[in-house]
Amino acid sequence: MGDDKPLWDRFRAVAATGSDADWKALLVELEPELTPMARNQPIGRLRDREDSPREIVTRVVARLFNKDYAAIKKLCAMEPPPELRAWLRVLVRRSAIDYMREHPEFDRGNAERSPRWISLASLGSGEAVANAPSSLAEKRAQVIAFIRAAVDEAAAAFKAEGDEALFRLALEWKVTRIHVRRIVKSGDQYVQVLTHVLEGLSYPETAAKLGISRREVELTVRYIEELLRERRFGADPE
Repeated sequence: MGDDKPLWDRFRAVAATGSDADWKALLVELEPELTPMARNQPIGRLRDREDSPREIVTRVVARLFNKDYAAIKKLCAMEPPPELRAWLRVLVRRSAIDYMREHPEFDRGNAERSPRWISLASLGSGEAVANAPSSLAEKRAQVIAFIRAAVDEAAAAFKAEGDEALFRLALEWKVTRIHVRRIVKSGDQYVQVLTHVLEGLSYPETAAKLGISRREVELTVRYIEELLRERRFGADPE
């Protein structure tokens, strides 16, 4: 086992006793091993985020802790024992993939196309003007203009027609009604989040500026992207 022996001793202590003291001692030894592995994961643009390695390590720790340390007990029962750091690298990779897939900018693949990253900054309109946008700034302007117009139209229609407007606008825009309802309810937030994201602010920075949670920012971005897809806006895969 060589250099793996101290880690093995910690893992086996947790498997044998399940005590908080042994678990905490394992984490002290384990974190310096996991963090460099997490930093090297191929997770696309998420590698640029300072908190990504920490998020991945947190997921690995949760996997080890779950169900009364079931993963640790299974590891320690393996015969012959695996190469420990190789086993940890697999665990880190799976946790990194889960982290990436749950991110609102990652669009999972299917039988027709490969997975892809979607960025609001790369979105252009398939139906806006005769000449396709020739710059990123024009694409951003089109997306912001569309969302602002949609917010204004939805607010005015709902004020005049009530719930009838939801059905009418869904038909006119060729989108599901939930998108119209969300715009009526949170239109100002749509515009503010979109503007900050397209200016290059991170989700935490946008959340801090608007006084909302990071999760609200993520959901707003996801809803905007879903709306733009239904309205036939295109996103170039990376």
